[in-house]
Amino acid sequence: REFKSRGLVANKVAKSLGIPQSVLHGWVSGSLPNGKNLHHIQALSKFLGLSVSELLFGGDNSSSSETLFHNEFRDGDSKYKLTVEKIKKD
Repeated sequence: REFKSRGLVANKVAKSLGIPQSVLHGWVSGSLPNGKNLHHIQALSKFLGLSVSELLFGGDNSSSSETLFHNEFRDGDSKYKLTVEKIKKD
């Protein structure tokens, strides 16, 4: 939505931020970030001038918890579980 409203081209944004084009195209097409590319979210949020919450959760400031994604992956002999969740306000 942000790319369309701002007239941005994913290839150019990816190149300027050092994000792999395939990753950014996936996000623009509706794929969710995963543990291996999550570190690019902050760079994209700064570039767009949006908070990470606005970028990941569409600016919904509701008080309910919401899980963006849950992923398990291996790196050699180690296994990791990664969950990104917006937690409700106190």
